[in-house]
Amino acid sequence: MLEQIQTKSATDTAIAWFDRYRDRDVDAMIAMFVPDAIIDYVPLNLTATPAQLAENGWRVLIDAFPDLTNEVKQIWQDPSANTVFVDVYIGGTQRQDAFGIPNQGQKYWLRHLFVLQINDRGKIAKMTTFWDSASWYQQLGKTQLP
Repeated sequence: MLEQIQTKSATDTAIAWFDRYRDRDVDAMIAMFVPDAIIDYVPLNLTATPAQLAENGWRVLIDAFPDLTNEVKQIWQDPSANTVFVDVYIGGTQRQDAFGIPNQGQKYWLRHLFVLQINDRGKIAKMTTFWDSASWYQQLGKTQLP
């Protein structure tokens, strides 16, 4: 029997991924990617797999910011219907040291742009993310940038 092709749109996939992120469900976030997916975090000059980011990024972020949340402001889907651009704010209150930032109990709320490439089965094949790292550090009270 052939695997049934999902008919959800790239926009639906993006919304579902950010819902899982808002729920801080890292395993569900990872499950939305194809096995050989690539994630580019442009401000960090970092390219990684979802599994690598889960352990060294998302789980650390959620532990350090237990109230981490996101608010999707707008989503644009390109005419080919397989790429979406997501304008989203992400933020939370720091509760432990992380990413070289000592915990000062500060909050951050930072605009991000996510570019998601979605395959015909509704899975994320590539994610590219942009944000202003200097603003993130500043909001959290870190004045010495790496």
